[in-house]
Amino acid sequence: MLKRRGRQRGQSLAEFALVLIPFLLLLLGLFDLGRGIYTYNAVSQAAREIARVTSVHPYDSCCALGTSTEATAVKETQKAQVPGLTDAGIDIDCVNINDATVDPCRPGEFARVTVSVQFSPVTPLLGLLGPYDISTVSRIQFGQNS
Repeated sequence: MLKRRGRQRGQSLAEFALVLIPFLLLLLGLFDLGRGIYTYNAVSQAAREIARVTSVHPYDSCCALGTSTEATAVKETQKAQVPGLTDAGIDIDCVNINDATVDPCRPGEFARVTVSVQFSPVTPLLGLLGPYDISTVSRIQFGQNS
């Protein structure tokens, strides 16, 4: 009897070892999926918020879009909330209805904000494919108070 019980323990240990690796990969994959969805939503929200504040407060004294005190504060807030977001990942342009860049901006034209970050999964198999770029664009018309 004792020999048989020892063999069953060894068999359970081997089966557990075989099942543990796929289970952990699945668990890490779900974790990465959640992180990816959070990052995508945060990037989209950042683009919307920066576009909104840029359309209402384009600049303080001169012509560089997104340099107002309010826009700078919103960009700093979004950089704190979005993992991996830096100033290099935020691009603000003035565009017309055809999405062509114009200078200078006038009422009726659009602020186009592009926000992008790199997302690196922690799951070993997904990490081998390299970091993924998550990017979104938001446009809002100047002259609207929203």
